[in-house]
Amino acid sequence: MKKILVALIFIANFVVSTKLLAQNTLTVEVSNLKNNNGTIMIALFKGKNGFPRDEAKAIRKAKVTIKNKKATILFTDLPLGDYAFALFHDENKNNQMDSNILGIPKEGYGFSTNFKPKMSAPDFDEASFEIRKNTIQKIKIIN
Repeated sequence: MKKILVALIFIANFVVSTKLLAQNTLTVEVSNLKNNNGTIMIALFKGKNGFPRDEAKAIRKAKVTIKNKKATILFTDLPLGDYAFALFHDENKNNQMDSNILGIPKEGYGFSTNFKPKMSAPDFDEASFEIRKNTIQKIKIIN
């Protein structure tokens, strides 16, 4: 009986640790783009550190092409946890978000969970979502 109990505890621990270390995918489907010019630039953050402006602190970044005014970004091998991302439509391919003298974006942008900012970019808690399995985020770019 003692051996069976030890074996069950071992199996339970293995299952729990495997679930915690599970690697998942995040698919980001971007729509509502004005045109097919340029690329979509995205920065993915796991936790508050750096979100949304400090892309150097992002755990992953990507630059993808646009087709038919849409783009799809795939991040693989993500551990379970809370994430948020910021993206923009880099129409002129200068690798930066262009804005006017008041700081208002000239290029389309978006955030995870389709967060729509009123006065400023969201904080992590406002745009975060949970990855517990393969996840899809459908984002309509704000123009």
